[in-house]
Amino acid sequence: MSAEITFGWPTAQLTRDPRLAYNTMSKTYSRMVFDSLLDVDAVTGELVPWLAASWRQADALTVEFTIRPGIEFSDGTALSGANVRQSFLDIVELQHVQPLPAAVAALAGLREIQATDTTVTFHFARHNAAFLRSLVGVNLAISKAAGETRVGTAGWSAVAGSGVPATLTDGSHRVVFAQAGYPDTDVYAGEPGDPGEYRVIGHRNAGITYGLCPNVSRGRLADPGIRRALSLLIDHTRLQPILAKAGYTVATSVLAPNTRYHRDLSTELAYDPHRARRLLHAAGAGPGLTFEVLFNSTFSPIDAELLTAVADQWSEHGVRLKLADVDFTELRRRQQSGEYDFRFFYYTGEDPDVLRYQFAISQRNMNRRLKSDDLDDLLDEQLSCADSENRRSLVHTIQELIIQRGLWYPIGNVRTVAAYHPRTVTARLDTEGLVRLEPVQTTRKAHAL
Repeated sequence: MSAEITFGWPTAQLTRDPRLAYNTMSKTYSRMVFDSLLDVDAVTGELVPWLAASWRQADALTVEFTIRPGIEFSDGTALSGANVRQSFLDIVELQHVQPLPAAVAALAGLREIQATDTTVTFHFARHNAAFLRSLVGVNLAISKAAGETRVGTAGWSAVAGSGVPATLTDGSHRVVFAQAGYPDTDVYAGEPGDPGEYRVIGHRNAGITYGLCPNVSRGRLADPGIRRALSLLIDHTRLQPILAKAGYTVATSVLAPNTRYHRDLSTELAYDPHRARRLLHAAGAGPGLTFEVLFNSTFSPIDAELLTAVADQWSEHGVRLKLADVDFTELRRRQQSGEYDFRFFYYTGEDPDVLRYQFAISQRNMNRRLKSDDLDDLLDEQLSCADSENRRSLVHTIQELIIQRGLWYPIGNVRTVAAYHPRTVTARLDTEGLVRLEPVQTTRKAHAL
């Protein structure tokens, strides 16, 4: 018999490959199965060893890791420098996958990986300022191909054919990932309707703020004056009560406040209908502008309410914003085909290189810009910059350019919330906002493996 823990999620969106995990559910699942070379100390924020016992930077282009001994994958294979190397080579093989995986973007500039039984050494052709911090993330977690699946070293492995939509086991416990509303849930992604004996935990996400992302290849959104005008027609003070319902705060920049090199651009984001009207007039845009925002309301409990409020504000100035709340499959299809005027999303990441990943024309290019410009040069330059103060200045400039060119309309700073039943598990949220749980010795349920 195996003790069972039920993990309730609002959707069944699940990718089991850590290299491709993009949404929070997929990343949480992967975090339970796959360990990383490094972790972050929850108190100090400093990098600490995980699968790597230690590391050293021989120079700005070379990093060597000593692999912790005595670790095994769930299939019994011993962890070594060679299979750590192969894990990263398997990531590199995804470089032509679309949309571009974050794992591939994180290895920018990588030239060669060398390994011995106990070490793995990364050689870069150019400096990658985000590399060490990126190693903490689940997308660069160590995994090994095992048939059509991948296995990790974290002690949990998939139970084949479990459905609903997935089940993991460590041999003594089962964690059943089930859609929200499943009876007798032990862990919730979000707050339970009735907190009762549950303990609620929260984490303010670093990375890119929750915001509207315009598709600049679509009609009037190709005009930077119109894009900037629309951003000036958002009165953030009127959105604050809605944001507060989810524990969010008003965004002040492209990057969230707890992201490295965040720059407060509240002045640039201030509601200014007079300036907006001048910009619209200069662009020859009168009343009747109509746009559609594409989103999936399961990502946040206040999505629809927030976007309705923005639509109401724009309607006061003769601009119509239609809401398209679609399922995850349709969201991905339209995102990849470019069939949207605006997307509404956020992206969690501790390093400001998340800007390059989302905005650079060579990366995900969420604005669907048609040709590279000085913004792309700056995005590349910040990553290869070895001086922290110079990099800070570059990232500050990038945030300002993105706002001034109407490439991102910041709305809110996200707070991830989870709840757990202490009689069944202990849990915390890590720097990615992912639940890390540990079963307690006794549980309320049992299930035959």
